[in-house]
Amino acid sequence: MENKSANVLVVDDMAINRSILSTMLDSHNVHSDQAESASECLEYCRKNHYDLILMDHRMPDVDGVDTLIHLKELFRKNGVDTPVICHTAESAKDNINLYKAAGFADVLFKPVDPDELTRILSTYLSESAKSGVIFQNETKDIDKQLSLLPNWIKTIPKLDLKNGIEHCGDAEDYLNSLEIFVSSVASKAEEIDNFCKDRNWSMYSLRVHSLKSMAGLIGAKQLADEASKLEYLSRQGDVHDLPKLTREMLDDYRSFSHIAEYFKKPVEELAEDKNVEKNEEEKRTILFIEGSHGMVNKGIINNLKEVGFEIICVDDDTAQILEHRHDADLWLYYAAGNTENIRIVSSHLTELCEDDNRILCLVGDPLDIAEAKKVHNCERIRKEYVRPIDMNLFVNDMLAFSEMQHELNRTKTVFLIDDDPDFLSITERWLKTKYRVKTFRSGQEAMFYMNSTVPDLILLDYIMPGMDGYETMQKIRLNPKSHDVPIVFLTGQSDKNDVLKILEKKPDGYILKSMPKLELLRAIETIFNELLLKDSTVS
Repeated sequence: MENKSANVLVVDDMAINRSILSTMLDSHNVHSDQAESASECLEYCRKNHYDLILMDHRMPDVDGVDTLIHLKELFRKNGVDTPVICHTAESAKDNINLYKAAGFADVLFKPVDPDELTRILSTYLSESAKSGVIFQNETKDIDKQLSLLPNWIKTIPKLDLKNGIEHCGDAEDYLNSLEIFVSSVASKAEEIDNFCKDRNWSMYSLRVHSLKSMAGLIGAKQLADEASKLEYLSRQGDVHDLPKLTREMLDDYRSFSHIAEYFKKPVEELAEDKNVEKNEEEKRTILFIEGSHGMVNKGIINNLKEVGFEIICVDDDTAQILEHRHDADLWLYYAAGNTENIRIVSSHLTELCEDDNRILCLVGDPLDIAEAKKVHNCERIRKEYVRPIDMNLFVNDMLAFSEMQHELNRTKTVFLIDDDPDFLSITERWLKTKYRVKTFRSGQEAMFYMNSTVPDLILLDYIMPGMDGYETMQKIRLNPKSHDVPIVFLTGQSDKNDVLKILEKKPDGYILKSMPKLELLRAIETIFNELLLKDSTVS
């Protein structure tokens, strides 16, 4: 790995985070420099050229957003446009699109998933910078999914299968998305044609906007680009050439209709059936990280076992914590011993809790607890119990936290409101692996259904004919039954100004329609995690 062509700058105020990222980048044959502050970052960028920058969002003194502003000005003067990725542990607090609206190219969450880092490198490094980069894991996974596709699909020239797989997640979901797309070509093309002939540019722009999103999803990039151009012209009122351009685009669109013939035969299932319901009774489990051992520990363990908790005890050792990180929903850290070690362990635990959406509590002497809270993510520590512990209060809190976690794990009901039936079909299929999903073509239809069923979340298309997303949201919030239901706007608008304009409407969140499957699921999971912490009644 001597000839490393890609050059990446890692910016983080914590040495352990910089070290981890540097090691991971090295495994991809990527060179990295490390900066621990905004000023050091800017100094590095004045002296060196970087293909990519991974920057912590929250740093002391100057944070990531302000640093990004200074970087953008520096890039403008130097005539470069280096992608800056937000490297953050705040996945449970901020919508990923808010980072993008601030100017970051993408988000990489801590602790870093190796596959996500691979995706970032593959997406944002230039072709020349990629020349010496190793993408073994990604290539192997994509190749596996491509090999599961039927041979006939590989003969269709207008489909970027790799791009489609990346968006849909796997071969099975890609085939289902493609089938939905091609089944409606004739009717949607006719609809767009009629709106163009009638010069109904409002409805015309809605339909080509929808086509742009769907074409991008299945890897039909050329068609997506054509639809994007038509959408822009229609919204700008530049309609003189639209009839001619629309005919050309529709000829391309209709050429996909022949693919529907291939789906007349049953398609073999490529994945096992996914059942979101848990048949087993939920277990109450606590991961007890012990900084010391003694009678207090035994008392804590015995009292928790008496009310039905299963206790997994580990030492305050990183390897043991990582080994059992997924075995319990509640984490309890007995902070004791060397002060430096307490801070290291506490920092590690809060980072993991951010990523795994776990509840973390502290036990210990006042001074040790104070040391444990001197970490970057101290707000992730839910509650502290100073010795001597009030066991009744402690046990009741643990029971309440367990109920909170059970609520998080409960299968939620999601209402999906969009006027595009293809988008509804594909997105419903993606979401129903984790949630109960009900789809609606209009806000009126959904509001009628809410008289009998109130969902846990509403995903609402921002741009719809008739009653648009904003008006629908206002009416839902006026209904006593549904006024507390979180509402997240769905839109294909990704321009920063459009994002800020939508956020001014005060939705509970914002999701791009072009999000790949896994990113969409992660964004929705983040929303539910935020609600869990916000609505907690444990003081």
